[in-house]
Amino acid sequence: MRASARTPPLLVLRAAAPPTPIGPREPLPLPWKRRQPIGWAASAPPRRGGFPRACGRPTAMLKAKILFVGPCESGKTVLANFLTESSDITEYNPTQGVRILEFENPHITSNTKGTGCEFELWDCGGDPKFESCWPALMKDSHGVVIVFNADIPSHLKEIEMWYSCFVQQQFLQDTQCLLIAHHKPGSGSDKGNPSLPTPLNKLKLVHSNLEDDPEDIRLEFIKYLKSIINSVSESRDREEMSIIT
Repeated sequence: MRASARTPPLLVLRAAAPPTPIGPREPLPLPWKRRQPIGWAASAPPRRGGFPRACGRPTAMLKAKILFVGPCESGKTVLANFLTESSDITEYNPTQGVRILEFENPHITSNTKGTGCEFELWDCGGDPKFESCWPALMKDSHGVVIVFNADIPSHLKEIEMWYSCFVQQQFLQDTQCLLIAHHKPGSGSDKGNPSLPTPLNKLKLVHSNLEDDPEDIRLEFIKYLKSIINSVSESRDREEMSIIT
């Protein structure tokens, strides 16, 4: 796929943080919650200089960047909003460039230290005119989710290109990639595995149907995030050990 003669501008839409509520906070719906400090005493007053008092030694939060990529009209934005509990989408508007959704999940911590985690989900537009911007989107990513419309046969061919560009050329492991066959409302819920060529047939494939089985994809996504954050934690541990030794 060739980039156009003129390089299009990369439009980044970062989801706005919710306003701080006044008065007692009501419990937020699980499994997602707003970002808040982890590892600090909630009731302790701030020390001089504006830093809160630590409960023991504070541990830096782990951060992971996940890319949502795939063909146009595959349902990436609707799925990303559902999985991060962002605003609903009522009509189709192609993503121009990328949207960045920031979120936390209290059920996801590293295996070794129980460290809290922050995630950035980059919802990337599927239009080929943004191909020249892809290297910037790929930078420092920890995982790639490839979304395709299970009811559009041409998407099976297109996702080979997305896998090649965003996974193979980044030298990511197949365990860092998740393949989602998304079923739009009214399209049925055929969960038969499509015929995928090598090496796509080695990837983990899950089905998404937000109309009939919304919690299935949520649980699968949580499993995927746990595997990514454990990989990030192990990588950080190796870096710390290399500094010590």
